[in-house]
Amino acid sequence: MKSIPPVSHHRPSRSRFAALFQMRIGLVIAAFAGTAVVATGCAAGAGAATLQIQPNFAAGSAGDVQALNLVVVVDPATGAAQLTGTVVNNGDAATTLTGVSLNGKSVPVNSGGGLFVGAHAAVNLAAPTGPKVVLAGSGTKPGHNTPVSLTFTGGAAISVAAQTEPNNGIYSQFQPAAAS
Repeated sequence: MKSIPPVSHHRPSRSRFAALFQMRIGLVIAAFAGTAVVATGCAAGAGAATLQIQPNFAAGSAGDVQALNLVVVVDPATGAAQLTGTVVNNGDAATTLTGVSLNGKSVPVNSGGGLFVGAHAAVNLAAPTGPKVVLAGSGTKPGHNTPVSLTFTGGAAISVAAQTEPNNGIYSQFQPAAAS
């Protein structure tokens, strides 16, 4: 006859079951935490608050051309106004700024010859030695928005409402009356 091994009445300790149970709970919590991190990143989407930041000054674009940080600086004593900002050409072909109007009034650009903007280049209208866009008797007033329109070769046009600031304080370097 075969002998039957004695039956063990020894139960595994509860601490081993508890350790396995705690490890399973820990894995479930880690899985949920990882999923939550991934899900919150996706939840921001195209409407994320950081995507809603707008520039401080007027900006616009038409095709490959952009107008950035446009501000109209006016001499309150004379009414002369100077347009400041940057014109950027992101295209492969050069363009020319052919027309500017401030407050509905046409402003000559570079003595009527236009302002050349090379391919992948920018022109700073606020540089001390750069081109100036000045209108005498503009009718603009500090503290108001001034309608500004820029026209380029090829028919591209940008229209914005630019802040109007007096030529003092941080804008004291702009003296549109002296440039007109």
